[in-house]
Amino acid sequence: MSGGEEALKDDGNELGRLLRFWRSRLDCRRIVGVDTQRRRLKPGVTQEELAKLAEVSLNWYRALEGGRKHKFSESMLQRLAMTLRLEESERIMLFKLSVGHAPPPRRLAAGISVDDNMRALLDLVLPNPACIFAMDWTVVARNKAYESWFPWVLLEPNIMRWCFLNSDAREQLVDWHEWAATFLAQLRVAIAQNPDSVELRKLKEEILGGCNEARKIWAENRSQVHPDGDIRRFRLPHHGGEVVAVTVMALAPLRNTDLNFIVLLRTPDRDASATGERPGDVS
Repeated sequence: MSGGEEALKDDGNELGRLLRFWRSRLDCRRIVGVDTQRRRLKPGVTQEELAKLAEVSLNWYRALEGGRKHKFSESMLQRLAMTLRLEESERIMLFKLSVGHAPPPRRLAAGISVDDNMRALLDLVLPNPACIFAMDWTVVARNKAYESWFPWVLLEPNIMRWCFLNSDAREQLVDWHEWAATFLAQLRVAIAQNPDSVELRKLKEEILGGCNEARKIWAENRSQVHPDGDIRRFRLPHHGGEVVAVTVMALAPLRNTDLNFIVLLRTPDRDASATGERPGDVS
């Protein structure tokens, strides 16, 4: 039996069948952290590879795919959905078949208003990636360059959740620990400024509950208002692993200061120059 036929085999375990199918359609060449040189008898990724990428134990994942009754953590199911690149209807199926109910709806901060002029401004800054995100770091608008650099936004629109709960972020965000520390420092300030925000409190709970490193960084008690002017580096896995340095330009529309307009401007990579690395080399 071929790998594709096995993924579609109906053995009475609907969830297991779907998980095998979702694993089989993943393109290993487009997933950071998967060995693309190994010989594969089946398409997609193995159970072991998927468990590692989703940061769940292999026993946990095997129990899920095997259809065994278990109290599956919703935060782990969310990470699994992101790792499998599930669309919203598929994410609902994953939750319904594993824990018996639909996942919590994707939350957007209150007061979101992105008009046509603001959306047009995103395109005016092309070819630079740009996005608009709400108070809780949910991307509510972006241009095509942003989608090309960060295709995960089509599946997980929240920048913070992606950073801390998706293993791809650790490869794409060069010096992930510094990125994480900056994000949490901004989250601390946002919560202090908006103590009644349910979205921000829930975001903090999800991040600290789902990421051990986040709990350690949070205990450092750092604070930062915004990233404007920061120079950061990205590795672009969908562009041959190119490493680029950018200056983060952070703006806010005066009529809705709960929104953030972010533009990533390419800038000379001083780290690459110091090491003799050519722009675009993979570090």
